[in-house]
Amino acid sequence: MSVHIIMMLIPSMYIHLIDYFSLNASKVGLVFSIASFCFGIGSLPMSFLYNKYGPKTLIAFSQIGIFASALLVGFSNNIVMFSISNILLGLFASIHHPVSLTLISEVFEKNISKANAFHGVFGSIGVSLGPLISYYALMYFSWHHAFIFTAFFNVILIPLTLKIIPDTEKIDVLQINDFNDRYQNSILKIFLMISFVVGLSFTVFNTFIPSVFNIDFGENSNSIVSVIMLTGFIGQILSGYLGDRFDRMKLLSFVFLLLLPLFISILFVGKNLLIIVSVLLAIIMYSIQPLINSIIKDITPVKIRSVVFGLNFFLMFGLSGLAAYIGGVIADNYSFKLIFPIFALLFPIGILLLRMLNEKRKAKV
Repeated sequence: MSVHIIMMLIPSMYIHLIDYFSLNASKVGLVFSIASFCFGIGSLPMSFLYNKYGPKTLIAFSQIGIFASALLVGFSNNIVMFSISNILLGLFASIHHPVSLTLISEVFEKNISKANAFHGVFGSIGVSLGPLISYYALMYFSWHHAFIFTAFFNVILIPLTLKIIPDTEKIDVLQINDFNDRYQNSILKIFLMISFVVGLSFTVFNTFIPSVFNIDFGENSNSIVSVIMLTGFIGQILSGYLGDRFDRMKLLSFVFLLLLPLFISILFVGKNLLIIVSVLLAIIMYSIQPLINSIIKDITPVKIRSVVFGLNFFLMFGLSGLAAYIGGVIADNYSFKLIFPIFALLFPIGILLLRMLNEKRKAKV
């Protein structure tokens, strides 16, 4: 949950940060892109260390690092310090997803979609708390306090992590020849392209919906966005239930098909319809995660699964941070709303890639 709070702090204060640091939208987007890249790249080495150290040690290490680096962000008064401390925050936060998702895939042999949905519900709560924390920080204190609060929230989580997370059996350390299966690699290449498509769309939604609302609703925008983001748990639960009963790849294709017109409509709707469309977007966007995390279990053997989770997370929340910079450039030259129909082009590509992945898997049966 705390990691998802962190993901939403800069997006929730995007316009305020533009004013505070006297930057334009593309430069704030660039800072967020770099931080997001680190939020993904740190997951790669942790994927390899999972087999050696296990989830309890790695998650506790992540929370200690988040505490220290979030404090540094909170005490930043210039853009250089803000950028460097956000890079550190991204690196420590990046440990969470590949470690926790690999743990879930080990513990839950059955009902994996439901387990991922349960994990995702708390993620949705975190995503909704990010704008809410930002709202109260900006209303009564300053943007700095949002990061300081998040830092101390992680202190509370450390003893819970050490007490609750189970010790797992050590898995053999990965070797290079574990990735020599050409058929397996061809499946992974297609899947990782799908991850990148999903990541770009998530980055656009999470980063720029708060700014779209800020323009239309002013100071109350983050409280509205917080409630909208919370509705994402409905999509998590639905996809968890349906994902254990139906073909997950076909369900994900259907999700992409629904998102296409919703992204396009952001440019054209007024205030009231914007709320309705955004609620639908939150529900449908967050239905993706239980599906894609369960698909990873479907297509990977246990030994390399942590690395695939790491690569997936790197593409979804690291490399896809590029969308924050591109979106900032579009906002500087046109508007925040235009970002959405431009990136809607991703969804037909995603549907095509899912079809290719499904056919590739059937070819060996």
